[in-house]
Amino acid sequence: MPKPTNKQELLGEAQKEYEALMKQIAEFTPEKMVRPGAIGVWSVKDIMAHLLEWQRMFVGWYEAGLRGQMPATPAKGYNWSELPALNQDIYERYKNAKLDGIRNQLETSHKHMLDLAGSLSEEELFTPGRHKWTGTSTLAAYVNSCAGAHYRWARTGIRRGTRQWSDTTPAAKPAETSTAALNTRAMGGKPALLIIDVQRELFEKALPIYDEDRLLANIRLLADKAHAAKVPVFWVQHSTEKSLVEGTDGWKLHRAFIPLKSDNFIRKHHGNTFEDTPLKAELDALHVRTVVVAGLVTHGCVQATCSGAHELGYDVVLVKDAHSNYNVKARDVINEWNTTLSHGGIVRLESTAEVNFETPDVK
Repeated sequence: MPKPTNKQELLGEAQKEYEALMKQIAEFTPEKMVRPGAIGVWSVKDIMAHLLEWQRMFVGWYEAGLRGQMPATPAKGYNWSELPALNQDIYERYKNAKLDGIRNQLETSHKHMLDLAGSLSEEELFTPGRHKWTGTSTLAAYVNSCAGAHYRWARTGIRRGTRQWSDTTPAAKPAETSTAALNTRAMGGKPALLIIDVQRELFEKALPIYDEDRLLANIRLLADKAHAAKVPVFWVQHSTEKSLVEGTDGWKLHRAFIPLKSDNFIRKHHGNTFEDTPLKAELDALHVRTVVVAGLVTHGCVQATCSGAHELGYDVVLVKDAHSNYNVKARDVINEWNTTLSHGGIVRLESTAEVNFETPDVK
């Protein structure tokens, strides 16, 4: 769904999504509200607590900014690449809270969010960098991420995670995502393929890339599928002063890949591909709302980019058999991050074979 472009859209979308979420939740008995398995191990109550705490964090950021302070975002001791750990911390803090208390507090928090946003001018909400702590983003983007877009994420996750529930059989985990996960009508916009850091130097380490041949074959197949569907492909290349030095042979893409002239290239210096790069602007110009992520390395730039994309409101598909690393326990690292990111609601998992870019275009 396109991001709100004015205050009326911002407030209207937040209220509409909240009402839809409350209607969805009203269908559950109190017993089902606390049943694990709605999203990962989280219950519906846990999801509501998650929404509540992110709104409280937002208010804290905003109020600190008003005092002329630079708040720790997303939270003290965490950076944006560590959202799974932060979300786990939130879950642990609230897991024993009472259902009615969480429900009432979320209602109050929602009203506070809308009152706060409603009291601000269009300029205060939609001028990039108007508030120092938001960087180059708008305050409205943060409001949307903690309200309308977050409610929509919760509704989608709850629907998928509980659709197989019966009165006697709880769902242990969210249902597997089918190839329909990339349908732009379901996911909310056009897809793009992000191929992260498949650079020669990373394939020349003392510890080899785990399952290198399959990784290369799967990424080639993903690129071929995207090209055939006329879906934009972004090749991302990392560089530092000491390794992957820009312009050197090691900085170049692996020889297995031959990008098309129509492909896009992003140069980055941070783990999160969205940090200090034009990627978001280029995706938005193409009306992209879903990013499909593959590449290197699992526990570094791949997970950081997935978290960064989710935070910006994109739907994220992580191709579970098309990312890797050179850790001594590489297979375990891959499994751990596939689980952490999917159960945390950051990504939806697809295998290379399941990814289907042939979907109707939604303007």
